[in-house]
Amino acid sequence: MTWDEQPGTERWRRVRRRVNRVWADDDPPTLIHGVPPLDLWDMRRPLPAPVDLEQQASFDFAHRVGAVMLARGASMEDVEASIRAAALAMGLPSPEVDVTFTSIVVSVRPDPARPPLTSVSVVRQRSDDHSRLADTHQLLIALAAGKLDRTGAFDRLARIEGRPHPYGPNLVTLARGVLAGAIVAQLGGTWAGAIVVATVAMLIDLVGRWLARRRVPTFYLNVVAGLIATLAAAGTTVIGAQQTPSLVVAGSIVVLLPGGTLVNGVRDALSGYVVTGTARVFEVLLVVSGLVGGVALGLSLSRALGVDMSVDPGMFGLDALPVRVLSAAVAAVAAAVTYYAPYRLLPAAALSGALGMLVLSVVQPVGLTGVPGYALAAFVVGLSGYVLANAQRALPMMVVVPGILSLLPGLTLYTGLLELSTGQAAEGLVTMVDAGARGLAIAAAVLVAELIGQPVRRRIQHRAFPVAGRSPGEPPRLPA
Repeated sequence: MTWDEQPGTERWRRVRRRVNRVWADDDPPTLIHGVPPLDLWDMRRPLPAPVDLEQQASFDFAHRVGAVMLARGASMEDVEASIRAAALAMGLPSPEVDVTFTSIVVSVRPDPARPPLTSVSVVRQRSDDHSRLADTHQLLIALAAGKLDRTGAFDRLARIEGRPHPYGPNLVTLARGVLAGAIVAQLGGTWAGAIVVATVAMLIDLVGRWLARRRVPTFYLNVVAGLIATLAAAGTTVIGAQQTPSLVVAGSIVVLLPGGTLVNGVRDALSGYVVTGTARVFEVLLVVSGLVGGVALGLSLSRALGVDMSVDPGMFGLDALPVRVLSAAVAAVAAAVTYYAPYRLLPAAALSGALGMLVLSVVQPVGLTGVPGYALAAFVVGLSGYVLANAQRALPMMVVVPGILSLLPGLTLYTGLLELSTGQAAEGLVTMVDAGARGLAIAAAVLVAELIGQPVRRRIQHRAFPVAGRSPGEPPRLPA
């Protein structure tokens, strides 16, 4: 006899059906009693309306502006100011912005009754490109002045993001060679030495690009660069092509020093962006460490081969002043090309670099040498660069960074390495500290010049335009 045929089975089935009718619902889950299925959506509580597409597009635009500026070498203060300016120009409230060395977080609440709009982006690849910075800055100026609508701003930003560099890689390589040769000329080297160091700098750039395509880390690229510069200087000395190997190495080092990163790092740290400022300064130290390692290895090999790599800084007199000033102007233009600066900023960079070298050449004979002299020259570069950049409606760093490269302590750094490699540890450490102090003094002096220039500029504009305190069409919150 099966289970179905056992006594009482039917009774248990009836009990189970009654329990199921109490606890279970046999109706389809999408039906409501008494309401036809087609009218179901009229009875449900409506969801919040989707975010306005125009608000979302405006928010994305402001975020993309910040991402472009961060990826192309702008300081944190300029990035944050640009994001706020873009949001305000698009009709959004002032956003909350958190910018670090590699990421941007932007949040804004257009409607207090809705959740805020928030987005995060990570900038994984960074390269200095002053042309895109200038174009983005001009875009914000035009937008804030009412010369662009939203669609025009979106299209213009898309073109900026996809635009190629204004200079080709071969021209940039040539500019690096011209920069290195100009550095040697202003240090008192011969024309032969300038040609040699220009050739070495171009060779280093070509090798660096070849290694970069194979994803070799930047630290090792600088080790190789320092080694090539030192061995090339030793080789040309042996064959008699030139007699100033120290200037060849110094010129190559200056080309490789990240002047823009140093200035922005000190500026970020002093402006309250401590994390990002520390990261930038550490990046500078990493680059310098690679150069130090490569140059030290090259000096060891040269000494083992019996090559004299002593320091010969050249001779300076009153007749050398025009050469130094002219070479500094040429170096600034070449440096601006390596940073992909717009054509219209090249004369400003030349004038800024020439003024800095003129001041340094004048104050050194009267005893203002070392850190104070370089700081004063950098202050003049920063102040003149601020004025010239504002005349061109550009960010000051686009003029200042090329102008200060001639002041960077490449020869001092090489001297310290040479002293360390020859057993003069105490003298070498003092010289290396002096090189670091000069670099920090240059960056700090540039920032002081900008801090002084901003109130003066506002006061002049307020006298000219007392109602707005600024020139017509100029956005009030754009980075100065």
